[in-house]
Amino acid sequence: MSILAVRDEGFAEPSLPRANGEPAFDAPWQARAHALAVLCVEASGGEWDDFRRRLMAAIEEDDQRPYWDSWVVALDVFITEWGVVATVP
Repeated sequence: MSILAVRDEGFAEPSLPRANGEPAFDAPWQARAHALAVLCVEASGGEWDDFRRRLMAAIEEDDQRPYWDSWVVALDVFITEWGVVATVP
């Protein structure tokens, strides 16, 4: 899947906060976390739904956790499981 296709799927993510139909980020780090997730999905050769399932699981795991904190948890799980980065023993 091309980076543009992954990016488009990432921006279509229904759980992203929106303003006038466009993804809305309250802080620059949130936009960077989103971009990093898009790049990691593309680098892994996976599909956006592979990341999305981990995001849904992170939200279900702690529904009181702020959305973007769940996003970071999901990204951490995704990059570890898909081997996008190696873990250090």
